[in-house]
Amino acid sequence: MTSIGTGSEPGDAPPGPAFEAETGAKTPPRHRAYIGNALLFSASILLSLAGAELVLRAFPQYQVQTGEGEYRFCTPIETRHRPHPTFGYTESPENSYFERFSTADPWSYVHINAEGFRDNFDTHGKPILVLGDSMTRGSLVNENETFTDLMDAWHPEWAFRNYGVGGYGQANSIRVYEDKAPALPHTLVIQQYSLSTDIDDNVERASLNGDTVDINIHPAVGTAKDSMKPLARIHLFLWNNSKVYPWIYNTAVRPYFGNWDARRDINTAIEITRRLLGKLAQEAQANNADLLILALPSWAEMAGRDDGMDPKRQRVMLEAFAAATPNAYLLDMSPVLSAQDPSKTYGVVDKHLTPYGQFLVAESIERWLMTDWARGPKATVLPAHEFHAPEPVIPDCSRADAYLKLVTGPHGG
Repeated sequence: MTSIGTGSEPGDAPPGPAFEAETGAKTPPRHRAYIGNALLFSASILLSLAGAELVLRAFPQYQVQTGEGEYRFCTPIETRHRPHPTFGYTESPENSYFERFSTADPWSYVHINAEGFRDNFDTHGKPILVLGDSMTRGSLVNENETFTDLMDAWHPEWAFRNYGVGGYGQANSIRVYEDKAPALPHTLVIQQYSLSTDIDDNVERASLNGDTVDINIHPAVGTAKDSMKPLARIHLFLWNNSKVYPWIYNTAVRPYFGNWDARRDINTAIEITRRLLGKLAQEAQANNADLLILALPSWAEMAGRDDGMDPKRQRVMLEAFAAATPNAYLLDMSPVLSAQDPSKTYGVVDKHLTPYGQFLVAESIERWLMTDWARGPKATVLPAHEFHAPEPVIPDCSRADAYLKLVTGPHGG
């Protein structure tokens, strides 16, 4: 019989010298076994990464957006932005190009006006100034599909002047408003507010000073590639050439370090933003204008993911601000967008609003203007609008003028 727990079962102990003497076999040195196990483990990891890379390339909806996108320029101007002494930067005036932010998302045509903004139609109606970032600019869509251009088509009695630029926060918006407002008599300014990025953008460009807030905007200057550190070069190479590396980075690193300027002290970031909104409301009031804050949720929030920016606390601040500020109003798009499938309202890889998402925003603004705004017409019946999916854009510069005419030509309701 075999005793229990004595280690006398065959195979319980590793072969020793007696076994080697009897069989002539030799036990591999322990360090060689470690090396073999390490190589096997490394091969398994590499095989798993290769498999994940193939899966992500096959299913682009799970990819992470990398880089700024792909561009086909139709003018000698082949830089998208230029430094600006007051605003920090704008887009390059009179630029003309096609853009897309991933191969899974559609092309769109972009024409920049002489002021450096993507706004090429004026109804000559009563101006409404619209401030914001890439959601207002209309990244991912054509200009005639933006909520501002839709409103121009539906209500030519107003002229929605689009001053949205990717990466702008309220600090930039204030400087734009101070520059443009005196020449445009208006009674309403719309500040589009991104719950996913604005507080981080504001922390970079503004700071608390006692009971006030200081705006610290300097002309934007990019970082030359030859001045990048080796680790940053490796990160950039993997970010731009792999699909699995950005996914791992966004999953394991970015939730803890992304938007770090705001997240390391989110209380201060929210307070800076509240004071910037207060400054904008005061300047609007000085022009006898109201301020509408158009709050847009992120795709992450609509898809049930935590981006670390605490949108609930931001909403509490926005609601309290609007309630306490006589000429300020809040229009939160979250209830409307949360009722929709995020794959219909946001892009596949590029998580900006789709044409349908922009359409829903335009409908909500129209409803607020026509029924809720104290200075609005107080309409009892709203016009009906039907969404039509746009035709795909072909990135051919010979078609640029035709695409521009979709904006500059006659607008129908």
